[in-house]
Amino acid sequence: MERRINSRIDTFMHALKQKIAAQFEEVRQKHAQNVAANPQLQDMQRDYTQVMNFIYESDKLKLSKDDFAKRKRVKNAVPVFDRCHAKRANGEQCTRRKKEGCLCCGTHTKGTPHGMFDELDAPITNVKVETWVQDIKGIMYHIDSQGNVYDPEDIVANKMNPNVIAKYVKHDTGTYSIPTFVIQ
Repeated sequence: MERRINSRIDTFMHALKQKIAAQFEEVRQKHAQNVAANPQLQDMQRDYTQVMNFIYESDKLKLSKDDFAKRKRVKNAVPVFDRCHAKRANGEQCTRRKKEGCLCCGTHTKGTPHGMFDELDAPITNVKVETWVQDIKGIMYHIDSQGNVYDPEDIVANKMNPNVIAKYVKHDTGTYSIPTFVIQ
């Protein structure tokens, strides 16, 4: 398919260049007598040649397999503890994210024709940790009450399990420091 399309593009471009050249030649023929009579117009002949060279020497458009490749869809992985508890027709657990305050996704809240997925493991509870922004030596960090310092990109993106990048220490004076970052 790629070769066939490339040949059609080449054929079209060749025909287009020939039409432009024919039109350009017709205009040149009209003005040829004026150019011969007036030596100051000799530059027009040189310009004509340059334009024709430009038209015929322009690069061809070539399409590659990448131009025809379908873009792959990016799938977001849902954590196991946040997946819908309904069974799909093949007996596996539904892979959609469950609705807040419900055990199922939007589709399965209306009904679970294949039943609910029984977890053999102990259910993993989702714990919400309150974080706040604290100025530590002039830099703003997202911290919690357990001494964790979180990755700000994860907090802003509202990720389910943000990365802990360090531990902070609160001093008796009320100031904070992060020993692993050597910020005293």
